[in-house]
Amino acid sequence: MMAPRRVIVVHEADRLLAPKRAKDDEEGEVEVPKKGKRVATTPAEELEAYIEQPEPMTTLIFVSGPLDGNRRVVKLLRKHADIVDCGTLHDPREAAMWITKRLEKDELTIDPKAISLLLSSTGLTLGRIRPEIEKLILYAAGESSITAAHVKDVVIPQEESEGTFALMDAVRNSNAPRALREISALIDSGIQPPMILGQLRAATIQLRGDQRVKNGLEAVFRTDLAIKSSSGTPQYLLECLVVELCGR
Repeated sequence: MMAPRRVIVVHEADRLLAPKRAKDDEEGEVEVPKKGKRVATTPAEELEAYIEQPEPMTTLIFVSGPLDGNRRVVKLLRKHADIVDCGTLHDPREAAMWITKRLEKDELTIDPKAISLLLSSTGLTLGRIRPEIEKLILYAAGESSITAAHVKDVVIPQEESEGTFALMDAVRNSNAPRALREISALIDSGIQPPMILGQLRAATIQLRGDQRVKNGLEAVFRTDLAIKSSSGTPQYLLECLVVELCGR
């Protein structure tokens, strides 16, 4: 408020900048073009038009992994935007070094098998590795090393939801792997983060032990504030909350 510019950060922008090819041809409202002026008719074309002529009082930041340089929108970004490389991993050895160094800050080590298992799920995209490492640090709290078992529990592939109350049941039973699968499935199905957070709050109230309920509600409120203040992607923040609620 009252600032000279507005800053908008788009997390996981590769989903927007590199969608499946079929989405590039998504139909929109067709407008009659004026002479000498190209009119955007699809969401992709509207984004391209904005990149060519951005709103002067806004700083728009796309946070993304590697992009397809052959796409028109990527070419436009390279022409009109400032590109900042926040860390590129070229091979598994370099990724392993980054992971090991990051874990040293929390006085943790990691088994080689755990690194291989993690990279098989995330690839060499630092934007995917970083949030998974943060979840693993939270999940392995109180232990000295991250193992392959930790990775299997926390780094969950996308699946379909098991039902309306599956997430709440998983949290009540401290089943972190199942709860994480549900978070991913609900997000993929289009359920909004506030609704998911509401389910987690309801599950927290039903936990055993007054202190656990108190700590859980504090974590829920903290996550709510983090989501509203864009402290991270909603899915990542919800996943961290689930790991905390299901803490061993």
